[in-house]
Amino acid sequence: MNKHDPVYITPVEWRWVIVVSSGLALLAFLPFLWVALSGVGSQWQFMGFLNNYRDGATYLAKMFQGMEGDWLVRFLHSPESQNGAFLQIIYPALGQLAGLFGISPIAIFHAARVVASLMMYMALYHLGATIWTKIRTRRVFFILVSVGAGFGWLLGPLMGDTRFPDLMIPEMFPLYSSVVNVHFPLTLMCLALLASVIVQAFRPGMNTAPEIRNGGLTAALVSLAMVFLYPQGLIPFLAALAAYIILKWVHTRRFTKLEPHWALVVLLPSLPMLVYYAIIMTDNPIIVEWNRQNVTPALPPLNMLLGLGLPLLIAIPGLYRALRRFEPDGDQIMLLWLIAIVVLVYLPTNIQRRFSVGLMIPLAYFGTRALEDFWFRRINRPWRYRLAVVVVPFIAMSQIFALIIPVLPVISGNVNENTGIFLEQDYRAVFDWLDSTNRGRFVVLASPNVSLWLPGWTGGQVVYGHPFETMYAAEREETMLAWYSGDLSPEDCAAPLHTDSYQVNYVLVGPQEQALGTPSCADGLRLLARFGSVLVYAP
Repeated sequence: MNKHDPVYITPVEWRWVIVVSSGLALLAFLPFLWVALSGVGSQWQFMGFLNNYRDGATYLAKMFQGMEGDWLVRFLHSPESQNGAFLQIIYPALGQLAGLFGISPIAIFHAARVVASLMMYMALYHLGATIWTKIRTRRVFFILVSVGAGFGWLLGPLMGDTRFPDLMIPEMFPLYSSVVNVHFPLTLMCLALLASVIVQAFRPGMNTAPEIRNGGLTAALVSLAMVFLYPQGLIPFLAALAAYIILKWVHTRRFTKLEPHWALVVLLPSLPMLVYYAIIMTDNPIIVEWNRQNVTPALPPLNMLLGLGLPLLIAIPGLYRALRRFEPDGDQIMLLWLIAIVVLVYLPTNIQRRFSVGLMIPLAYFGTRALEDFWFRRINRPWRYRLAVVVVPFIAMSQIFALIIPVLPVISGNVNENTGIFLEQDYRAVFDWLDSTNRGRFVVLASPNVSLWLPGWTGGQVVYGHPFETMYAAEREETMLAWYSGDLSPEDCAAPLHTDSYQVNYVLVGPQEQALGTPSCADGLRLLARFGSVLVYAP
């Protein structure tokens, strides 16, 4: 092959990748199948999401807006009248598809999630094939990066502490990310493709400027896709490229245009949208408040290390070698990328955890290097396969644990313990009525669990529904709880329903609301409809 030839992957390899990837996708889908076969639907309505269901409800709300023909996103979990913003465009786009083909938005979400997962796994294998020619090594990298995770599954229950990355940061781990949403696996796919291009471009002897044949176009398109999917994932990679350019100049005392050209190919396509995000996060008051509340702090360093667990321990010889030799054939850019992620995670920003997306890619790279260059030389061939039978399930345990946890109430028969994922069937009838009755903007007061799902099922807005996407969320939640708890005097009951920034059109009182207290404020309202145990009032 000449230097412009694509990476060669045999049909046998692709068949192996497709079979393993399909198995992982099926594994991620099994909890949903369990819910479908459990029989809970006779009393409870499954709302469509298991892992990270609160954010899942916001994706559904954005898809509903897409079904209505909108491309600009409004936060329906907040009651204010809003101007839309060009955010998380993947979900309005999926909503547009759902509307075009008459498919349920939940169905198209999960179909897109499965497709995105398969594309992610194929891109991860392609990255391994870019770096290594030996099929065994490619497969080792693929397994390590796809299912590798830490000790959170063991330490979380023992310590009563879930603050481990493999239990709460799905964007770091491919298998975990594949059960949460669509944009996480697509982001990991883009990062894998971008790393494939840059590793090839910076390989010794590859002194060609970016062009279509050598991945320049791919890098530009992937960068553009990432800024729409998950812009925080692009920042560490750009920081790694900048550090690479600076270190090479310091080492050679000679400035070349090659590496800056590649960095610009990655930066320039994303720059207009990065500028747009910076503008709306300072000028749009709704986005400003959303950004203020959207705090994702870094985990304690020890928890982070334990959450990387055995893959990190395996990678230590590879990391040591990279630090000592700093070889240009992959080690340099991967090491700088890993360092950039860690530094950005612990810088004092309000989105620290967001920068950790894709961390398993460089870590798995060094783990694979360590296995091939250090561990396999000390373990004879028969024992390698015996250890693999034990090690692979062990490193995958946290991600399997994350799949199982949401369905434990179903398995134990205590569905009422997880009413964030399930609502009483009567609420489904209310949602259908609200959706069919209203064609314009309307605002609903309901309990937190009901308000979480109502926007995505009806297109309505709620007084409080989400800790990030409800404006002034803490104050609104307190107001809503006081209204339903019966703590307000009769003369104060009307104040939360008629404010300067919103007017409530409907008030729901059902099992979820009654669980908050005695909603005596509803006594003076006009009853509009009754759906089993749920009453709908008009202020």
